[in-house]
Amino acid sequence: MNEKKIGVDYSILHQIDSPANRLIRDSIWGKENDIGQQSFITPSYLDDLIRRLRIGGESHVLDVGSGVGGPALYISSRTGCRIAGVDISNVGVDMSMNLARKSGLEGKAEFRLGDAMKTPFGDNTFDIAISLNVMNVFRDKVGLFREVLRVLKKDGIWAFLSGTFDMPDDPEVIRKMARGYLIPQYYDSLANYRGKLKEAGFQIEEITEYVSDFRVQNKKWGDAYKKHYKEIIKEQGRENTDYHIEYFDTYLRLIDEGKAANHLIISKKP
Repeated sequence: MNEKKIGVDYSILHQIDSPANRLIRDSIWGKENDIGQQSFITPSYLDDLIRRLRIGGESHVLDVGSGVGGPALYISSRTGCRIAGVDISNVGVDMSMNLARKSGLEGKAEFRLGDAMKTPFGDNTFDIAISLNVMNVFRDKVGLFREVLRVLKKDGIWAFLSGTFDMPDDPEVIRKMARGYLIPQYYDSLANYRGKLKEAGFQIEEITEYVSDFRVQNKKWGDAYKKHYKEIIKEQGRENTDYHIEYFDTYLRLIDEGKAANHLIISKKP
């Protein structure tokens, strides 16, 4: 691994956040662990991912659903790898490119606006593809996996971190979990992920479940919404704010009941 550290100034992410989002992010991560993530991950998750996937200076990595680019740039700064992100949000892509330029990573990182179901990359381009807690926004996961398979080289690695669910047959629970972060969610169990990866043509290599830290991060999200309730209402409205609190409370309950988890699933293109 290339140990050279490249400074990434994440203050740009904090500066353009809304006041309520700054309060939320500070409650969940504080400045030391806030790298622009919009999920449950922390830098320790990414350090573990780097180690498990053996990402190094010669690696060419794709980040599916790269958001505002913080995690991708963290990985590149830690390893020296080349990394490309694809995201459907033009705001996210603009922020990612700006952060890459300001951090001196423009030569190592690129970010493209596009649908992950049809990425703007050629066949057999990447050594590794990753995705961090965004799988549940994709309805057609087999189609997504086949697209990732297309852009990976032979023996390329596909690793994604995702919530996994054995969703109870309870309409109220389903309603409360239907649109996390106000985006429609399409949940899958671990067994479904196994089947869909094999259907798409992947060979599963390793599955890791994160337990205690996942619960801690989930609870921090719910607690942040409750702590800054009045400030968030001013920006998101009462209905959306109340929905988020219901969502995180229900998510936490499913974790405690053993019906929700966070898995890192690593597979390979044969």
